[in-house]
Amino acid sequence: MRRIAAVALAAGTLMTGMAVVSTPANATVTTKAAAAHKWVPYNSYGSIRAWGTYSRSGGNTYVKGYLADDKKNGWTACVRFLFTEGSRSYWSRHKIVGVSQNGTQYNYDGRATVSIAASSSYGSHLYVQECGRNKKTGKYYYGKGKKLF
Repeated sequence: MRRIAAVALAAGTLMTGMAVVSTPANATVTTKAAAAHKWVPYNSYGSIRAWGTYSRSGGNTYVKGYLADDKKNGWTACVRFLFTEGSRSYWSRHKIVGVSQNGTQYNYDGRATVSIAASSSYGSHLYVQECGRNKKTGKYYYGKGKKLF
């Protein structure tokens, strides 16, 4: 049985599995301060979909959502976020990976939907961009970026 997971690649770090965003146990978040806003990137690729919510609280920005690939076509679905603060920026890219029975990970091509999550202390602006990874060449191709705030 194949297992499917989301992978986040950011600043040279590989994080495998379902990313979880949490707040410290003693942190209280008011509903008004952490109001969730919906996000959807521009539809750059027909068989790739991404959607979800983002919120800002305590100087941090939190993103949750889903990434879906609708068909097997030689492309691995991905989406990336750009968090900015002044002249600093932080990229967070999420793609669908499969895990074989022996635990080997591979770039998944086929119908799948995974949950994704990211967070950053950079809170000036947030952008989202749909992307796809060509399975033959391994190159990423990016659609038009969308500014969320």
